[in-house]
Amino acid sequence: MNEKERIEQLIKSLGLSARQFAEQIGAQPGTISNMMSGRNNPSLDVMKRTLARYQTLNPEWLILGKGEMWRTVPGEDPGLFDSLAPDPKNKAVRAAEKEEPQQVVAAPSKQITKIVVYYSDNTFEEFSSNPLTR
Repeated sequence: MNEKERIEQLIKSLGLSARQFAEQIGAQPGTISNMMSGRNNPSLDVMKRTLARYQTLNPEWLILGKGEMWRTVPGEDPGLFDSLAPDPKNKAVRAAEKEEPQQVVAAPSKQITKIVVYYSDNTFEEFSSNPLTR
């Protein structure tokens, strides 16, 4: 599998169109279109932009075709759908399971006062719980 085929596989696994992929990595749609049609090979710029946008993408897979498409980063929090089952061989986990549960003290309640949404076209919207500040 060559670089073009790996990028096609990545785009397919992300469920994106070529245009959406170009937007996400900050490349011109024509650049990706020319690459997908076989007119041009993936440039170093496209590879770098792809790796910068998808930081858990395995660079060795993208460039050389070795290993898995996605890598896990040491110390990274597990994703939403990652298995959270404890390792039964881990002595610290087994010891913690045997301990009495500790009383949890509730933190004081907080209220959201403002939400700011930033868009890719460098615009933003502010939403405030105070209607006078909108």
